[in-house]
Amino acid sequence: MYSQLRHYGWRPLEAVGHIASWIALLTVGLACAGAELLGGWEQAGRLLMGLG
Repeated sequence: MYSQLRHYGWRPLEAVGHIASWIALLTVGLACAGAELLGGWEQAGRLLMGLG
């Protein structure tokens, strides 16, 4: 992925920032899907706070 961004002229820090933002978006997406599968946001919040 990094080499592809470099090929199109992205600077190293720019490329790393974009890769990090894609990873963050993917993580948030997976967390949202997990919350839905676990029975909603309230249950997910309880799990995160350790009140499970």
